[in-house]
Amino acid sequence: MQAVAERVAVLQPRVPVACAYLELSTPSLADAVAELVNNGASQVRVVPMFLGVGKHVREDLPVMLQALREAHPDVVFEPLSAVGEHPDLLDLLAQIALSP
Repeated sequence: MQAVAERVAVLQPRVPVACAYLELSTPSLADAVAELVNNGASQVRVVPMFLGVGKHVREDLPVMLQALREAHPDVVFEPLSAVGEHPDLLDLLAQIALSP
Protein backbone atom coordinates (compact mmCIF):
# COMPACT_ATOMS: atom_id res chain seq x y z
CA MET A 1 0.00 0.00 0.00
CA GLN A 2 2.79 2.36 0.88
CA ALA A 3 4.45 1.73 -2.49
CA VAL A 4 1.23 2.74 -4.26
CA ALA A 5 0.99 5.90 -2.15
CA GLU A 6 4.61 6.72 -2.98
CA ARG A 7 3.93 6.22 -6.69
CA VAL A 8 0.91 8.55 -6.51
CA ALA A 9 3.12 11.15 -4.81
CA VAL A 10 5.69 10.85 -7.60
CA LEU A 11 3.07 11.07 -10.35
CA GLN A 12 1.14 13.96 -8.74
CA PRO A 13 3.43 15.68 -6.22
CA ARG A 14 0.87 18.39 -5.44
CA VAL A 15 -1.82 15.87 -4.44
CA PRO A 16 -1.60 14.86 -0.78
CA VAL A 17 -1.83 11.12 -0.27
CA ALA A 18 -2.06 8.97 2.84
CA CYS A 19 -2.38 5.28 3.56
CA ALA A 20 -5.04 4.16 6.00
CA TYR A 21 -6.15 0.82 7.36
CA LEU A 22 -9.52 -0.51 8.45
CA GLU A 23 -8.12 -2.75 11.19
CA LEU A 24 -4.97 -4.20 12.71
CA SER A 25 -2.65 -1.42 11.47
CA THR A 26 -2.28 2.30 11.83
CA PRO A 27 -3.21 4.90 10.89
CA SER A 28 -6.93 4.28 10.89
CA LEU A 29 -9.03 5.76 8.11
CA ALA A 30 -10.39 8.34 10.56
CA ASP A 31 -6.89 9.38 11.66
CA ALA A 32 -5.56 9.60 8.09
CA VAL A 33 -8.54 11.70 7.02
CA ALA A 34 -8.18 13.97 10.05
CA GLU A 35 -4.55 14.62 9.13
CA LEU A 36 -5.43 15.37 5.51
CA VAL A 37 -8.22 17.72 6.59
CA ASN A 38 -5.96 19.41 9.16
CA ASN A 39 -3.51 20.03 6.31
CA GLY A 40 -6.22 21.71 4.23
CA ALA A 41 -7.84 18.94 2.21
CA SER A 42 -11.40 19.73 1.19
CA GLN A 43 -11.85 16.60 -0.92
CA VAL A 44 -10.81 13.04 -0.08
CA ARG A 45 -10.82 10.21 -2.59
CA VAL A 46 -10.99 6.84 -0.85
CA VAL A 47 -9.43 4.01 -2.86
CA PRO A 48 -10.22 0.62 -1.27
CA MET A 49 -7.15 -1.52 -1.92
CA PHE A 50 -9.03 -4.81 -1.92
CA LEU A 51 -9.01 -7.36 -4.73
CA GLY A 52 -12.63 -8.25 -4.09
CA VAL A 53 -15.76 -6.91 -2.51
CA GLY A 54 -15.85 -8.57 0.87
CA LYS A 55 -17.21 -7.54 4.23
CA HIS A 56 -14.90 -4.56 4.62
CA VAL A 57 -15.97 -3.01 1.32
CA ARG A 58 -19.64 -3.99 1.57
CA GLU A 59 -20.31 -3.27 5.23
CA ASP A 60 -17.46 -1.63 7.16
CA LEU A 61 -16.33 1.04 4.73
CA PRO A 62 -19.78 2.59 4.13
CA VAL A 63 -20.29 2.96 7.89
CA MET A 64 -16.85 4.54 8.28
CA LEU A 65 -17.50 6.92 5.38
CA GLN A 66 -20.78 8.03 6.91
CA ALA A 67 -19.02 8.76 10.20
CA LEU A 68 -16.33 10.71 8.31
CA ARG A 69 -18.98 12.75 6.48
CA GLU A 70 -20.57 13.60 9.83
CA ALA A 71 -17.21 14.46 11.42
CA HIS A 72 -16.09 16.56 8.43
CA PRO A 73 -19.24 18.03 6.84
CA ASP A 74 -17.28 20.51 4.69
CA VAL A 75 -15.22 17.76 3.05
CA VAL A 76 -16.30 16.02 -0.14
CA PHE A 77 -15.66 12.28 0.07
CA GLU A 78 -15.30 10.33 -3.16
CA PRO A 79 -15.27 6.59 -2.49
CA LEU A 80 -14.09 4.49 -5.42
CA SER A 81 -14.80 0.84 -6.10
CA ALA A 82 -12.40 -1.77 -4.77
CA VAL A 83 -9.30 -1.82 -6.97
CA GLY A 84 -9.90 -5.48 -7.79
CA GLU A 85 -13.09 -4.47 -9.57
CA HIS A 86 -11.27 -2.11 -11.95
CA PRO A 87 -10.96 -3.58 -15.46
CA ASP A 88 -7.45 -2.18 -15.93
CA LEU A 89 -6.20 -4.04 -12.85
CA LEU A 90 -7.91 -7.22 -13.98
CA ASP A 91 -6.18 -6.91 -17.37
CA LEU A 92 -2.82 -6.24 -15.71
CA LEU A 93 -3.17 -9.24 -13.41
CA ALA A 94 -4.09 -11.44 -16.37
CA GLN A 95 -1.05 -10.15 -18.31
CA ILE A 96 1.21 -10.89 -15.34
CA ALA A 97 -0.25 -14.41 -15.07
CA LEU A 98 0.33 -15.03 -18.77
CA SER A 99 3.80 -13.54 -19.09
CA PRO A 100 6.70 -15.96 -19.43
